[in-house]
Amino acid sequence: MPALTIEDLAVSYGNIKAVRGVSLTVRQGQITALIGANGAGKTSLLRAISGMVRYAGQIYYKEMKLNGMAAHKIVALGITHVPEGRGIFGNLTVKENLTLAAWLRKNDAEGVRRNYERVMMLLPRLSERLGQLAGTLSGGEQQMLAIGRAMMSDGDLILLDEPSMGLSPVLADEIYRIIAEINKTGVTILLVEQNAFMALQLAHHGCVMENGVIALEGAAMELLDDPRVRQAYLGV
Repeated sequence: MPALTIEDLAVSYGNIKAVRGVSLTVRQGQITALIGANGAGKTSLLRAISGMVRYAGQIYYKEMKLNGMAAHKIVALGITHVPEGRGIFGNLTVKENLTLAAWLRKNDAEGVRRNYERVMMLLPRLSERLGQLAGTLSGGEQQMLAIGRAMMSDGDLILLDEPSMGLSPVLADEIYRIIAEINKTGVTILLVEQNAFMALQLAHHGCVMENGVIALEGAAMELLDDPRVRQAYLGV
């Protein structure tokens, strides 16, 4: 069953066409990796899904049309976006960031408590820094907080934009372990990455985006073995 269906999506900034006629299906419960070079249109695609940019074409979430819907209403439906650069509030504490992420769930105190406990279990480093200002965390810790915030909103589709960017290999591996654990709970993930090897190793399905279009698509393991992908993105 599709969690997300995109049909003929186009995003433009003035005369610049960032996304050109992309159609994509993200299957429920799977990790779909969207790889490609800088400027390929990956981030613009995520921003269209979450209602942050205008677009042409159609986007459906569980058969509900998202076109024209305000960003906060899209979050309320169950779609959360962890942007490139993390998007945390640096002048608030870790705990305040997590609490704020659940602001739409005012009538679900028990559910919020369960999500909070799950974040603390999955991201124990955050539990040691609850009173610390988010802006003083390391890059890896800030990425953990951004993912924890997404979990607090209790969505079942998470859009992740470059979660390993700027992190050491050890921290990137830890972030990817966390993403895999979240997916095991049934959460669908659309993952945008420049690190093609890491993304395709983790994902069920993969898409290669070039110049605003999807150039290749298939099972992630098949893309890992595709000579075109290996030469262009894996350096082998």
